[in-house]
Amino acid sequence: MKDTLITPYSEGSRCYDTGYNDKLTINKTTLPKTVAGVTLGNMVEWFDFAIYSAMAMIMAKVFFPVSNNKTEMIAIYATFAAGFVIRPLGGFIFGPIGDKFGRRTALVASISVMSLSTLLISIIPSYHSIGMLAPVLLVLCRMLQGLSTGGEYGGSCIFISEHSPDKKRTFLTSWLEFGNILGFLVGGIIVSIISHTLGESVMLAWGWRVPFAIAGLMGIVAIFIRMRVDETPIFKEMQSEKKRSPQIKTSFVTIIAKEWKQLLRCAGIVAAFNISYYIILGYIPGYLSSFLGKSQEFSANLSLISTLGLLVFIPLFGYFGDIFGRKRLLQIGCSVMILFSVPAFMALKSGDTVFIIISMCVLIAGMLFFEGTIPATLTSLFGHKARYSCFAISYNLSVSLLGGTAPLLNTMLIEKTGSTLVPAYYLMAGALMGILAMWGMKDYTGKPLPADQS
Repeated sequence: MKDTLITPYSEGSRCYDTGYNDKLTINKTTLPKTVAGVTLGNMVEWFDFAIYSAMAMIMAKVFFPVSNNKTEMIAIYATFAAGFVIRPLGGFIFGPIGDKFGRRTALVASISVMSLSTLLISIIPSYHSIGMLAPVLLVLCRMLQGLSTGGEYGGSCIFISEHSPDKKRTFLTSWLEFGNILGFLVGGIIVSIISHTLGESVMLAWGWRVPFAIAGLMGIVAIFIRMRVDETPIFKEMQSEKKRSPQIKTSFVTIIAKEWKQLLRCAGIVAAFNISYYIILGYIPGYLSSFLGKSQEFSANLSLISTLGLLVFIPLFGYFGDIFGRKRLLQIGCSVMILFSVPAFMALKSGDTVFIIISMCVLIAGMLFFEGTIPATLTSLFGHKARYSCFAISYNLSVSLLGGTAPLLNTMLIEKTGSTLVPAYYLMAGALMGILAMWGMKDYTGKPLPADQS
């Protein structure tokens, strides 16, 4: 479309080039509310991830009571992975909804499913009460959560990106990752407080339900906030274009076919990002206690400190992304993982507290190059007409196959090979995929989002 849409300037608004070949009005006064509203929904997702990880041993005893601790952990991680297996289906469901009916509509629907499934987990009876039906119900709820997550992250990145000015897109979308980490941090803190207050026996009896109930209620709050934010300027113009030219229609399959290179590129970058995330924050705490003999308290405290470190620096790296370029920062992050993963895990393996802290600092530093730049990078890979669908499908396929299954696969591989360096090799492989995926990638830092791939 070559025409220029002339929109009136309103008080507190400013006109930005959005990449739709138009000058669309972005309201600066409502932008903070938009960022906060979308971020809260992602906080709920990662709050749930944090409490599930922090209570892995307790959840294993409640739903998979066996004599072998490692078998219990494999069972609970398998249940965790079940939520990721179904995520691509969520991408196929919520992606087209976001492209056809609106980014906001899809985001409200996804957080609604997430909130309901999380509340249901809080009321599932234990294995001792209803036998095998208990783990079956847990798996079903995890699959519902995975379904909703399939449309959550991509939609959130797109929503904030399409509301953001070009020169600040990396910084503003980095707050989405800030919200994710904050949810992870708050979830871990709440589990820690509840565990210390109630004690292990009460946590096993019913205390584990409280964090899930809190997460569900937070999701309900997020639903109402999202219903009150404006649709993105780009989607509004897409709707206007349909009204002006209703005869121009492009099939979903045709659009996806045009974007296949970007779909593969997105999947590769996501693999590097999510493998590092799930191993460093989601797996290492359990790895230290299950395989290296560290206390659960030490592991939990290390996880909280690492998460706090990420939280503090994510917006700064988002700011750096707008200055130095998103692609450059991602390449640095991948290089850190390739060069330092094995030394870091050798330091972890030593068991020395100082070495463990140093290795975690190195790994967290590598993660920051991803955290500050990923949302804006992935959004800018796709044209507007199928942006939600392409993002959701490629992102979730990659996460499902390589990210969320990382804790389970690493546990099984360590059991089979006897090598505690398996997670380091896994990190390196993910980073290599990221490097290859960025080969020939156009950097849209400071530029409009692409309208369509030619």
